[in-house]
Amino acid sequence: MSAQLVEKLWQLKRRIDKGACPGVEFVHLNALLREPGYRSDVLRRVADKGTPELCALVREIQANDTGQPLTARSQDHVRITTTATRAAKPGWLSRNSLVILPALCVAVGAVAGFTAFENRAIRIGSDIVTDTVWQSGNRYILTNTVFVEGASLTIEPGVTIEGENGSALIVTRDSQLFARGQADRPVVFTSSQPEGERQRGDWGGLVLLGKAPVNQPNAAIEGLHEGDARGRFGGNDPTDNCGVIEYARIEFAGFEVYRDNELNGLTLGGCGSNTIVRNVQVHRALDDGIELFGGTVDLKNIVVSGAADDSIDWDWGWSGRVQFAVIQQHPDVGDNAFEGDNNGDDHHALPRSEPVFYNVTLAGAGLAAKQHRALLIREGSGGHFHNMLIDSYAIEALDTRDDAYSLVNSRALTFSNNLLANTGNLGRGPVESGTGDDDLGFDESQWLRLPAQANSVRLESALHDTARHLTSPNFAPRVQLRQMRATPPPESEFFDESALFQGAVNPLARSNWLARWTAFPES
Repeated sequence: MSAQLVEKLWQLKRRIDKGACPGVEFVHLNALLREPGYRSDVLRRVADKGTPELCALVREIQANDTGQPLTARSQDHVRITTTATRAAKPGWLSRNSLVILPALCVAVGAVAGFTAFENRAIRIGSDIVTDTVWQSGNRYILTNTVFVEGASLTIEPGVTIEGENGSALIVTRDSQLFARGQADRPVVFTSSQPEGERQRGDWGGLVLLGKAPVNQPNAAIEGLHEGDARGRFGGNDPTDNCGVIEYARIEFAGFEVYRDNELNGLTLGGCGSNTIVRNVQVHRALDDGIELFGGTVDLKNIVVSGAADDSIDWDWGWSGRVQFAVIQQHPDVGDNAFEGDNNGDDHHALPRSEPVFYNVTLAGAGLAAKQHRALLIREGSGGHFHNMLIDSYAIEALDTRDDAYSLVNSRALTFSNNLLANTGNLGRGPVESGTGDDDLGFDESQWLRLPAQANSVRLESALHDTARHLTSPNFAPRVQLRQMRATPPPESEFFDESALFQGAVNPLARSNWLARWTAFPES
């Protein structure tokens, strides 16, 4: 009976993980088996809130539950079964394997933390064309570029997806991805190489394509071979839903498909406002951390650490919103924290790139071997940047190019209530001229210092030294809340209007939103 009871408890856990019991989001299997009190409480709560099918399963479990720890009973079952097998005459196991082996597998799984069901490696080399679930307890290994076409892919909490060299996961514009992790069980997209041997570009990364507006005709994602229609994106639905990515990490991605053409850690092409990208980290990408091509998708609670090119890059009319983002530059690689473009062929193309940022921490590497710029805005891109903490950028805080004057005068480009600390080129130096004038004489430094902008300049760093630690950073500010000149975020369902501080981390909070689900491995 122990083996049957363990199997029923496993079924209960799996159904809870799939959302069959609102209010009971996660059950720890080992505790369910070993701790009768915990098991009794879970069964009571599920009987209270579960579906009729789930309640029937609970009644079956309760009818057979003696209230004892199940690990010991399972061990007894293994010992008895093994003894019986040794004592039996030759051929007995063969004749009874259909009965004995499933029970033995279930019992052994209970003894070893249910390893019979957990961490199973499943290789994925074919495109996904029907609705599919990648289940908790398994590892999925991408062996090549896998497309999700005309289907949805659901990835359960705690699943690890490992990419082999040359692989990527691309969700086409008629499909959706639902990767919902949890703070203590994030979904992790990483390299298939062993820990200690992983590096940028080991695999391709994650791509989501949608039907929201873009300003580039026949838009197709970079990083794929030309002519592949599955890379097309864009449309007329600003509310398009590419799916959900929540509590997820994307590591060591961005392989070069062909010369100077790489995939990014996370690429979002034409994704609309009903797409959810929240609590997502992109770590050590070979190209950009996150690149957005058009669309209206919003980002919240975002970390990009150690990107080898730009941390967040946008093109072709992206007009989403961002709140609570941390960018960490590494001292040996990287370019700009933000690189914003509208359209290189037509700077006035509509819809115009005009994202809105509040509560962002840009942690530069200072006078390191590779020096960085905080923001590069060009090719007609607008943008709104507020309550940001820009720290230790050796080149400069902001570089505008092309016709910045018209963007500022039309209020398509705004930059206010930001704290600029230990950052270069904030003096009142000469205006760019001659071949060095790439923005029609617009003086960024003077503009940033206008009293109406309410920006603050600080000579020393506003972050602790630990913000530049590569494996265990802390992005809490050194500046006290009363020293910050923040402005209230807009009233909306998206923005947290209580975030009256500069940077992504509340200086008064004892813990912050990066806890538990982020990680910063070197390799």
